[in-house]
Parts: sequence; structure tokens; C-alpha cells
Amino acid sequence: MRLSEAMIEYLSSSIAQKLLKSGAVEDSDLEKVKKIVKKVIKEDLDRERQIEEEAHRLLRQHIREIEQQGISYQKMFLMIKQKLAKERGLKL
Repeated sequence: MRLSEAMIEYLSSSIAQKLLKSGAVEDSDLEKVKKIVKKVIKEDLDRERQIEEEAHRLLRQHIREIEQQGISYQKMFLMIKQKLAKERGLKL
């Protein structure tokens, strides 16, 4: 998933505020919590990007077979991406 920096900023702020409001975190410094949430979001997006790159690499290795069998590249990509994510414990 691709998110703009502005969207990451918005999500980080919103999540941090909700965490503080609910009492789910001990720290009361909004900026500190927001920074941590932002870091987690970016790390998660980076892991997803790595999985996407690996899925594309695997598909490129078998592109002839995929084309010969008339299989949708996009469907195969999504299946492989989901499988890799599950193997690595990443929820998409």
C-alpha cells in the first residue's frame, strides 16, 4: 500500500490521540507517541514493499509459464503477496 507522507502524518496523529485518550499508553506526550506510531507505520509499509518486490521477482522467474497458461499476473501477484505476508506474520 502506498501512503503519502501527509496521510502517514494524519494517521499517526489520529492513532496517537486515540491511544492517549483511551489510556492504552502510559506516556502522555502526544508528540512522542505520534513519533512512535509513525515509525511503526513506516516500518510496516516497508515490510509490505519488500514482500511486493519479492512477489514480483518470483513472478518474473515464471513469467513464461504464467503467460502460457493464461493466468492473470495481477491475481498471481496478489496470491503470492498474501502467502508471503502470512509466512512472515504481516497482516495486509
